[in-house]
Amino acid sequence: MEEYLTTEELSARIKMRPGSIRNLVWKGQFKANVHYVKPTSRKLLFVWSSIQDWLHSRSEVARG
Repeated sequence: MEEYLTTEELSARIKMRPGSIRNLVWKGQFKANVHYVKPTSRKLLFVWSSIQDWLHSRSEVARG
């Protein structure tokens, strides 16, 4: 079963400010229906498994 997190829950889990997470959405780093879903016009729910994949891919890029 998939786990969905609010912006605040994701912020606490990955130690990133909610505003930084919203910036990643705005910049297209997090993609709709991949990294997050919008059940309402103002609500974002992040797909935890996709966020984990994104985090791991970012750490691999940083290692070179």
